[in-house]
Amino acid sequence: MGKKPKYDLVLFILLMALGFMPMLQGWLHLFHPKPLNGVMVATEKPKFDFDRYRSGAYAKQAEAYTSQHIGFREPIIRLYNQYLWDFYHKTYAKDVVGGKQGWLYYPQSVRDYYGQELLRWHSSTDEAKEKFDQEVKYLNWARNILRENGVELLVFMAPEKSFLYPEFLPDGKKDTTTFNASDYFAQRFEETGFPHIEMTRWFQKIKDTVDYPLIPQAGAHWIFPSVYAVDSLSRLMGELKGIHLPKIKIGEAYHTRDRDHDYDNDLELLLNLAFPMKHQYGYYPRHKVSIEHDSTCVKPKVLFIGNSYFWSMNNFVPFQEMFETTEFWFYASTAYYGKDLDQTVSVTKLNLLEKLLDFDYIVWFTTGNQINKGTEGFAERALVNLCFNEKEIAEKRVRLIDSLMCDSATIASFGTPITDSNYRQKLWPIADQIMYSHSERYFPTLCSDTLPKIRNPRIIEILAINEIKKDSVWMWNLETCQTIIQNTSFEQVLLMEAHNLIEGKPLLRDMPEPEAKRDKVEQLIADLMEQMRNNPITMQQIQEKAEKKGVSLEKQLRADAGWIVNYRIQHGKIQL
Repeated sequence: MGKKPKYDLVLFILLMALGFMPMLQGWLHLFHPKPLNGVMVATEKPKFDFDRYRSGAYAKQAEAYTSQHIGFREPIIRLYNQYLWDFYHKTYAKDVVGGKQGWLYYPQSVRDYYGQELLRWHSSTDEAKEKFDQEVKYLNWARNILRENGVELLVFMAPEKSFLYPEFLPDGKKDTTTFNASDYFAQRFEETGFPHIEMTRWFQKIKDTVDYPLIPQAGAHWIFPSVYAVDSLSRLMGELKGIHLPKIKIGEAYHTRDRDHDYDNDLELLLNLAFPMKHQYGYYPRHKVSIEHDSTCVKPKVLFIGNSYFWSMNNFVPFQEMFETTEFWFYASTAYYGKDLDQTVSVTKLNLLEKLLDFDYIVWFTTGNQINKGTEGFAERALVNLCFNEKEIAEKRVRLIDSLMCDSATIASFGTPITDSNYRQKLWPIADQIMYSHSERYFPTLCSDTLPKIRNPRIIEILAINEIKKDSVWMWNLETCQTIIQNTSFEQVLLMEAHNLIEGKPLLRDMPEPEAKRDKVEQLIADLMEQMRNNPITMQQIQEKAEKKGVSLEKQLRADAGWIVNYRIQHGKIQL
C-alpha cells in the first residue's frame, strides 16, 4: 500500500507533462513536425482592449490564434484526419472527394460528371449556351485576326478524371436538366472549324489498352500520358501552318519509385493523413523522351495559357528542344518565362497585344470541369485588344472607374478611404472585368455576326518591331544610333525605325557611319543654339529654367536645343 502514492505521483507528473508539452512546443519549438499541406491563412495575434473584450471579439480572435499556434498542431490534426478517414471515409479537406476503393477526385470534377457544375457558374442552361456561343464566336474572330498576322490560335482540352474513371466515383444522381460544357464547346468548335484537341474522348478509348491509370488513383493530374498529348498537339500545330516541327521520340518504358512533383498523389496530400494510403506508388511508367529534328524542322515560339496540367507536360517533354521560346500564363494571371520558366511576372503588367503578336502559336487550354466558366475572359480580352486601340480602351476604363468611385458598396468593400492614392489602381481590375465581360455593350462593333473589319492600328507597328528584332545586325545598328541621338531610349529608337519601315522612309540601319551621324547631330544642335540666342523671349525662358534648376545658362540652352533636335529626328522632320 505504501508504494501506491508514488505511482500516483508518477502518473500525475506524466499527465502534467503531457498537458504542458503542447504549450512548451508552441513557445520553444523543440520539435519540427511535418507541415500541413494546403493553403493556410495566418491569424494575427489579438491586441487586448476592453471594448473588444466586452463584445466577445477578442475571445474569438484569441481562440483562433491559439488553435493555429498550439504545439504539435500538425500531428494532432493528421491523427484526427486519419481517424475520420479510416473509420468513416470522411474528410474536411474541401478540395478532395473520396470515391470507391480509395480513389480521390476534385469536388468540381465529381459535380461536372453528375451535371451539377454548370449551374454553379450560370443562372440557367440558356444563359450558359448564349455565353458559350459568344465565346466560340470571339475565339474564331480572334484567331482570324491573329492568322492575318502570322499567329495561330488553338484550344487544348485536357482529360477529366471523373469521366475517365466514373466507376470509382461516389454514388450520386445525375442532373438531366443540364448539359456538359466540355462536350458543348467541342461540338461548337467542330461546327465552326476551330482547331482544338479534346483529350477526354481519346483517353476514354485507350484507358483499357494500358495496365496503369491514365490519371493516378490519388492524384488529380496526368503524369507520363501527358507526353502523348504533347505529341498530338505538336502534330496539329504543324498541320495548321504546313510546317515540320521537331518530333517526340518515346523510348522503352521503365518503372520507378521516384516521384514527379507528387503528381501521383497530390489529392492525397491535401487529406493531411498521418499514414500514406495503400495504393500503387511508382507503378506509373516512365519513358525516356527525346526530340528528333532535322534541317526541315521549324522551332516555333509558343505561348501556353491555362491550368496546372501544363507542368506535367513541361516536366516530361524538353520544350526547350521543341520550341524556340516557351511561355506559360498560369490561369492568365502569372506569366512564367525564361529558359527554365523560372522567372515570373504578373500578366497584368504585360502588354496583351504585344504578347499575342510575339508568338507563332497561342495554345489556350483547360480541363473539362473548368470550361464551365468559359474562357474566363481570355476570348473577350484578346478580341478587344486586337480590334481597338489602347486609347479607346483606356477611355472606357476611366469612365467605369469614375462610376465605381461613386458606388458606396464598392467603396465599402475595400475598407479604405476614397482619398487613398491607390484607390483608382484597385478599381482598375474591377473595371476591366466589367468592361470585358460585357464587351458588346462597351464595344458595339462586336454585336455583329460577321468578323469586324476594324483593327488596332498598333498591330502594324508591333509587327514591324518584331521584324526588326529578328535581325541581330539591324538591332546592333539601332543601338549605335541610340548613342548618337541624345536623351533617347532604345525603345524610342526602335519605334522610330518601325515607323520608317512602315512609311517607306530611309532606315536608321542604312544611314552613314556613326561618326558622320554624330557630327551632323552636333552641328544641328549648334545651329539651333545660335538661333535661340538671337531670340530674347526664348532666352528669357531658358534663363528662368536654368535658375530654377540651378544650372548655367549655357548648359540649359544646350539641353533645350538637344531636346528639340531629337524630337524632330524622332518625328521624321529631320533625316540624318
